[in-house]
Amino acid sequence: MTTKYDAIVIGAGLGGLSTAAMLARNGLSVLLLERHNVPGGYATSFVRGRYEFEIALHELSGIGPPERRGGVYRYLEYLGMAEKVEFLHVSNLYRSVFPDLDVTLPVGREAFEAELCETFPHEAKGIHRFLERVFDFGRDFSRITRRRGQVNPATMPFRFPHFFRYLPVTWGHVLNRDVVDPRARAVLSQYWGYVGMPPSKISFVYFASTLAAYVRRGAAFPKGRSQALSSAFLARFEELGGEARMSCPVRQITTTDGRVSGVITEEGEEIQADWVISNADPITTCRELIGDDDVPPRFFARLQSSEVAPSTVNVYLGVARSPEELGFAEHEVFINEGYDLDRHYGMMHTVDVESPPAMVVTCYNIVYPEISPPGTSSVVLTALMYGEPWYSVPPAEYVATKNRIADGMIRMAERIAPGLREQAEVVEVSTPITNMRYAGAIGGSIYGFNQPPRDNMVWRMGNRGPLERLYFVGAWTQPGGGFEPSIMSGQMAGGAILGKIKKMQGGA
Repeated sequence: MTTKYDAIVIGAGLGGLSTAAMLARNGLSVLLLERHNVPGGYATSFVRGRYEFEIALHELSGIGPPERRGGVYRYLEYLGMAEKVEFLHVSNLYRSVFPDLDVTLPVGREAFEAELCETFPHEAKGIHRFLERVFDFGRDFSRITRRRGQVNPATMPFRFPHFFRYLPVTWGHVLNRDVVDPRARAVLSQYWGYVGMPPSKISFVYFASTLAAYVRRGAAFPKGRSQALSSAFLARFEELGGEARMSCPVRQITTTDGRVSGVITEEGEEIQADWVISNADPITTCRELIGDDDVPPRFFARLQSSEVAPSTVNVYLGVARSPEELGFAEHEVFINEGYDLDRHYGMMHTVDVESPPAMVVTCYNIVYPEISPPGTSSVVLTALMYGEPWYSVPPAEYVATKNRIADGMIRMAERIAPGLREQAEVVEVSTPITNMRYAGAIGGSIYGFNQPPRDNMVWRMGNRGPLERLYFVGAWTQPGGGFEPSIMSGQMAGGAILGKIKKMQGGA
């Protein structure tokens, strides 16, 4: 039996959920297919003992307080689902801990800059100058985004000079001209763990947009964990008439005359569609679901120019002590062995370490007291690591390897939370191999492709696929990795498809 839909979305990660909801809101018949038994991808949770752990989300950007809502919240309002999720406000951005420095950065540009200048008074002028560059760029980027398709490309470099000036350079290239003290540089760059590359490698465009988003409006966390956000997307999608099938993998994307025409499920059901949107990574989509022979070689050449971003090692701790008893006062604490961030990045390529040189400790109870049973804490330790080194770990040594690294991470965390190990009731460890198994991501990547200047959020692969009416969403495409970018990729792809349909109907 063959069925027909306007669009089929493969994968119920945030990009797929966002696209499905947007298309359904605009009257299309949409089928959402997900191989897992719950929606969300990385935006989900799991239970061990009496604790339910958040898998991946640390701080969600794009929400903002009620008086200053961000782009993600306004998009949720557009979809008619903002009221389905309660967002909790994170009071400060982060605490940054080094061997000889401990500083907490607040929300708001003036407060953020004031704290940095008080900590590094000798760098005050450079810090001010650098943040001017960051927010000048942010203003240009916001204006371009709002006027997408309404600006003459020939005049854009003159109307948005800050935007075009920084397109080809790294964060470090810009920062190092204004700020000399390596300690100040490191604190200003502490969110590099959120973008996956150190200052010397990461695109200024991507890092500046990330930092500006958090500083301007602060961060949020959904009550009910990120699973509540994923479930709200699914519920709204179904309210809008969409059909979702969990535990339903796709075996093949079918094609006809150079365009996609539908899918075949793992059970052998053939389903036709005018449009196919894949939340799976583009390499898997093209090689395994379509096949090399049906994809133009130039597309694979384009993919080879991009590099897969890092994955994570996570230690999930259910601790039988309150945050106050453990010494936690902040939601997000970055711990660093030193100020050489390039060295930290280099060590992400090996498993031959006792512990990573940098990691983040998240105590979710600070922003969400009810996330664990009364008198307890839900603590997650996260370190970036690439997936490739884990491929060579013999199966017989895998458990010992991950436990060795986790043990070092716990020792590192006890610098700010003494007694963490002794009071832990539950300890669960995940690695890039875990991410590969559950999310199906190449290398266990959490950010899709990396974002050096040559592959930044403007120049990286777009949402449109190599075949007619095939689109990509999620971390691997524009605008990039992270929860907010993945959600907005669905808005971008959905808008592009609706624009195509409108143009086709107008020309009929």
